[in-house]
Amino acid sequence: MSMSEKEFKAQLERGFNPKVVAVVGAARHNQHRWLKSHLPFMEEHGKLYHVNINEEEWPGADELGIQNFKSLVDIPDDVDYVTISVPRNVVPIVLKDCVAKKVAVAHVFAAGFDEVDEEVGHELGRQVQQIAEEGNLLVIGPNCMGLYNAEKGIRQDLNQPALEAGYMGYISQSGSQAIGFTLEASVQGVPSSMCFSMGNGVVLDIHHYIDYLGQEPNTKVIGIYCEGPRDPQEFFKSIERISSEKPVLVWKVGQTEDSARATSAHTGTPYLRQDLWDRLMHKAGAIPVDSLEEMIDTAKALAMLPPSFNTNIGILAASGGHSTEMANVFSKEGFRVVPLTQKSYDRLGEFFNLIGGNYVNPIQGSSDRFSDIVEILGDDDNLDVVAVEVGAGRLLTRKEANDPWLIGDSQIENVIETFNKFKENSSKTLICVVTTSFPRVDSSVMESIDKRFTDAGIPIFYSFQRAARSLKHVVDRHSTMAYLR
Repeated sequence: MSMSEKEFKAQLERGFNPKVVAVVGAARHNQHRWLKSHLPFMEEHGKLYHVNINEEEWPGADELGIQNFKSLVDIPDDVDYVTISVPRNVVPIVLKDCVAKKVAVAHVFAAGFDEVDEEVGHELGRQVQQIAEEGNLLVIGPNCMGLYNAEKGIRQDLNQPALEAGYMGYISQSGSQAIGFTLEASVQGVPSSMCFSMGNGVVLDIHHYIDYLGQEPNTKVIGIYCEGPRDPQEFFKSIERISSEKPVLVWKVGQTEDSARATSAHTGTPYLRQDLWDRLMHKAGAIPVDSLEEMIDTAKALAMLPPSFNTNIGILAASGGHSTEMANVFSKEGFRVVPLTQKSYDRLGEFFNLIGGNYVNPIQGSSDRFSDIVEILGDDDNLDVVAVEVGAGRLLTRKEANDPWLIGDSQIENVIETFNKFKENSSKTLICVVTTSFPRVDSSVMESIDKRFTDAGIPIFYSFQRAARSLKHVVDRHSTMAYLR
């Protein structure tokens, strides 16, 4: 491409925050999905057009209030972002129209390019790259779901939330993993700023998105679902540049030779030995995660918890069995379950009943003195971090025996008030684990609980393992940054 770095960044900004969007190839057989996905954009932010040479497909757009054209070049406005949903052999023709129209960014939904082991696919991939480079066109894909910009109402799927911009930027070589992340993360209190489903990445590779999110003001944490970068050198350089300012979480798949065959077939990415990958990740300052849950939990912890540098932890559990489990889980992640100060033991001893309980650390909780115990742990000079288990049953109520479990306003407000008081009076990091072994709680109820805590600025986690792992990432991140500074 003949663009300068400044021009390149300006074109990305124009395409990723568009004022005019076009969908090429919406049709009845796909329920006009891309037009419907981008409707929030049209309703709130800009103009949306439909392009289809087949006029029989126009009524579907008409019903949505969207104007039709036979060609991109016929649209009277400058077009910033284009979603291309046509058969793969037609993609080069549409891309040439994008060049003629001076489109900033084109998203190619079609598959069947470099990821398939056939000459036609490779040749089409070469054409996409050549047209883009010669025409200064930036292309997302092929074989992907494109851009999700919550604030602008540009979506990859009808079910994604619109106009709810958040702090998590996500880059995915998988469309389903991209959509799955934005949906699940929003439920668990980690709203997305932007998400890129980038597919094969023949023009825009992973490092381009990392660099963009690194300067995007709403993005506080960057997550990556990675099968393998096309340009590993630039990939690690970008992470190293950005990770000093924003945490970069990387979920790498295709880590064995067997699984690498799957990633090669999916996005055409090559295999890199696990030990080499790990060394490069560590050097670049990335945070490795191994699942969607760990990605979401770690992002939540990094964004919502205060900086933590040390590992002495105080534990308050709902039962004796859970107290030993929590101690085991957190200590395996490198935390030290240390004795409390004598002052804390004296205060606990004023009300604690040793029959059926203990307060050594971990503490087996006394529900009627929950707030007192949390306060004592917050005051203890031996501790850096406090982990508190709250059983879901403590947050619920029901009017009659046959009623379903519901959120109990007074119960949840009491717990939130206790945690807010802790944060006001203690510099320690507080982490909350909400467990649901009894009673079994409907997912919609748990979502409501999560939202109540998140709105109060308190992140919650759904298992001891998830909480401990996320907290470990926070400590490692802040300790490393403090050392480097």
